Amino acid sequence: MDFLFCKKEGVSVKRIESRSNPLVVRVGKLTSRKHREEEKLFFFEGAHLLEEYLRFGHTPHTVFFTDEAMKKYRPLLSSLPEEILCSVPDAVFAKLSTEQAPQGILTVSSYLSCVREVSEASEVPGRVLFLESLRDNGNVGTVLRTAAALGWSVVLSADCADVYASKTVRATMGTLFSRNTYLCKDPVSFVRSFHGTGRHTYAAALSEKSCMLGSFSVGERDLFVIGNEGQGISQELLDACDSGVLIPMTDAAESLNASIAAAVIMWEGVRNRA
Repeated sequence: MDFLFCKKEGVSVKRIESRSNPLVVRVGKLTSRKHREEEKLFFFEGAHLLEEYLRFGHTPHTVFFTDEAMKKYRPLLSSLPEEILCSVPDAVFAKLSTEQAPQGILTVSSYLSCVREVSEASEVPGRVLFLESLRDNGNVGTVLRTAAALGWSVVLSADCADVYASKTVRATMGTLFSRNTYLCKDPVSFVRSFHGTGRHTYAAALSEKSCMLGSFSVGERDLFVIGNEGQGISQELLDACDSGVLIPMTDAAESLNASIAAAVIMWEGVRNRA
């Protein structure tokens, strides 16, 4: 049998004992971006992320948990519909988990309505940070978390690290579930759509038209571009921006980590409002 049914702390749930169970195999494939996009499903781990996910009104597809997790997080798990709960032994959970120290809870979710594609400036409110080709999941997740804290919108080029990768979701610490995140297939066209709207566009890069961060006021609806960790901003996107911007720093370091540079720029926008 693929499924058994059992009682866990008074809750009737499915029980999967086999690592080759079709559902386990299906969820295991979601570590691949290709399979996530085909299924329109992703997963994340941990009690805190599940609490944040539920707090912002989302509904899980499936929640896997170990026996130990049921003992530790019984109120949280017992609050969920029984039909989405799936109890598994440690060996099965280990096949699904990507964490070094898993908590024994893994949530499978459909793609989020708050992650959406955009093509023009008018679709994105407020101050905007545009990420071009950032490949590190931790950087992307950290930028999303910082932007949520500081009130900026974030737009990602299509070749950025996937917001639905488990490492990215973990780095957002749940803010992925609470705010709109925007995806863009044509970065140059998107940045050019700001022209003539009164919204200025800045590339975080050295160029003939660069100015120093702090020497001008960040507008309420301006856009800043952060480029790839190794290659920086593409020439096409650099040319599409009105100006470049430099972060004041000593000569002791050649550059800043992409997520740190983004945080400094976003904080300057907050400082302007103080």
